[in-house]
Amino acid sequence: MPTASRHSSQSRSPEQPSERASPDDYWPAVSEVCRRHGLLVVADEVMTGFGRTGKWFACDHWSVRPDVLVCGKGASSGYWPLGLTVASGEVFETVRSAGAFVHGFTWSHHPIGAAVGHAVLRRLRDDGLVERAATLGQRLHNALHAALGDDPHVGEVRGIGLLAGVELVRDRETKRPFPRSAQAVERVVAAAASSGLLVYPSVGCADGTDGDIVMLGPPFTITESQIDAAVDLTRSAVAALRS
Repeated sequence: MPTASRHSSQSRSPEQPSERASPDDYWPAVSEVCRRHGLLVVADEVMTGFGRTGKWFACDHWSVRPDVLVCGKGASSGYWPLGLTVASGEVFETVRSAGAFVHGFTWSHHPIGAAVGHAVLRRLRDDGLVERAATLGQRLHNALHAALGDDPHVGEVRGIGLLAGVELVRDRETKRPFPRSAQAVERVVAAAASSGLLVYPSVGCADGTDGDIVMLGPPFTITESQIDAAVDLTRSAVAALRS
C-alpha cells in the first residue's frame, strides 16, 4: 500500500506500540472516494505483500479490495526475479474487450521462476510464516518503542508486522526534520552497517526533500533474540546523530 503521511486527525505519541502509518479508517475512506468517482484502486504491495505486515497483503488489514494489485520481492523471497500484477475480473475484461490482453514478453513465463514462487508460497503457508510475522512484529515494535521512545532524534516509530519505520527528526517535540544536507539517515545506516546490521534508508518523507526514515524489514525466520539484538543495534546507530 502507499505510505500515508504521519499527520492525521489523531495525535499519538511515540510511546504507543500499536502505531501505524495511518488511522484504521484511512484506506477504506480512500477506497470509497475512488469508487464514488469511478477511479481504479491500485495497491502497490511490492514491499508489503506476501506476509510482510502479518497478513498476506497489507490491504487485508482494512478489508480493502483493490482493482489492481502489483507485487514482487516476497513472491520469490529474492531467490529469483519475480513480479506480478493482479487485476479484477472487471478490469481484465475491459482491457481484453479493447483488443487483447498482451501477456507474453521476453522474460515472462519462466518455468524456474514459477517453480521458485510456488516453493516460497508453500513455505509461507505450511510453516505459518505470515502468522509468525504478525507475532514477532509485535515484539519488534514493542522493543523499538521501549528503546527509542525517549530518543531526542526519534519523532515516531510506526509500522505493521515485520516492517517498521523509525522517523529521524532534528527536534522531537516539533517533529522538525533534519535538512537533507545533514545526511541523517545515511549516518544511521552507516553506523548500523559497521555493527553488522543492515537497515533500509528512506528520504524526502516530510516534504519531498527533507524527512528521514530508517526502515527495518527482517526475515520471517528471525528469532526473538535476534530481534532484541537488532533493536539494540538500531538504538546505538541512531545515537550516532548525537555525536
